[in-house]
Amino acid sequence: MEELLIHNVEIWTLDDARVIDRGWLTAGGGKITNLGQGSPPPDIEAKTIVDGQGRLLLPGLVDCHTHLMEYATAEINHTQGKAQEMAAAANLLLALQSGIVATGEHHLGHPVLDMPMEKYKEILKATPLASAIAYGCCWLGFEPKVLTSATRPGAAFTEDVLTDEDYLLMAEASEFPGENLFLNYTCANAPLDAAPHAGGVTYDREKLSHIVDLFHGKGKAVGAHIEGDASARLFIEAGGDVIHHGHHLTPEIGELMAEKGVSLVLTPVAGTSKRPTSPEETLAFYRQGVFLALASDAYIYPHPEAQWISLAQDRLAGPAEYLRIVGSTLRYLVEKGVDSSEALKLITVNPRRLLRPGEEAAVLKPGRPADMIMCNKLPALVTEDPADIVLVVTQGHIQVDKRAAI
Repeated sequence: MEELLIHNVEIWTLDDARVIDRGWLTAGGGKITNLGQGSPPPDIEAKTIVDGQGRLLLPGLVDCHTHLMEYATAEINHTQGKAQEMAAAANLLLALQSGIVATGEHHLGHPVLDMPMEKYKEILKATPLASAIAYGCCWLGFEPKVLTSATRPGAAFTEDVLTDEDYLLMAEASEFPGENLFLNYTCANAPLDAAPHAGGVTYDREKLSHIVDLFHGKGKAVGAHIEGDASARLFIEAGGDVIHHGHHLTPEIGELMAEKGVSLVLTPVAGTSKRPTSPEETLAFYRQGVFLALASDAYIYPHPEAQWISLAQDRLAGPAEYLRIVGSTLRYLVEKGVDSSEALKLITVNPRRLLRPGEEAAVLKPGRPADMIMCNKLPALVTEDPADIVLVVTQGHIQVDKRAAI
């Protein structure tokens, strides 16, 4: 007997551009077991049966650059101590309710919060998400400059106190290449005039190459917070793997990323001291063959020059705003000829590949993860309202069901 049968749905497999106009899908053991066109075979039995009533079924959303378990617990939930654990779980639940089945979390060593690295993994194990954690260090561009590190939580330093042992601990613990390093000082959520060093370069070529070698020596890819061509080129030449944010990059750097196989996680709403990457610039990177994913950097204030996103600049944007953060970029790609399935991969299949590099592509086909969403309309491309995501399934089980609320 199957665990789950969903039928009478339009299935967007994201396996190439295959769409099953009216189909069915079964799941068991956390995997998709079968799917097909028309009505399900009469001999299929399942513990849970869902009539989709003509809705859309597609892989779940994946936000591969968030801060829901650390900075958001202070800025959004105003918590510390044991309450931080509760807040982290609450923020992950909101992501799940918004159709996000996996997040890329970060432990960067908040200057006040002192939760140890191991606790983050304990919290995630208790959730039904396919999330991953990146451990790293963060340079804040205040005066004086401030350094925090996952290896020394609850403390802040005005000089580089980290040793090879610190970087090796980060590499060993990291589950995906997120913001392991900051090649540019960040303004975080502070106004630019409060962070006069924001955008400045943090590492020289020799130090960066050494740290990258430490990560690679542990068999781990490394990611970095980057803005501007100079830092991007430095990172690529040092053998880095994933650029996060990548604001203010030129086509020349796009060609280099494509040539070297360096991935780019864009945060269209904000993330650095520079204007975020526009939909037009994103399309140019896509056409160059750069491997792309879109993310929220939640929670964060929208950049004042991100005019393509209709979000209030005085409110922190998080999981509930994810579709609004990525929607304008994806719609622009489709308007310019990118297939809708290929555009949707930038918020589903592609970011999941970064979080779980050893996993086969999380498209809807037998043997792949049973993490999916059922929607009234195509998310981001047609609707930016998370209320249109009425069913969230992870590990082959229904986690969120909003149908009764409609």
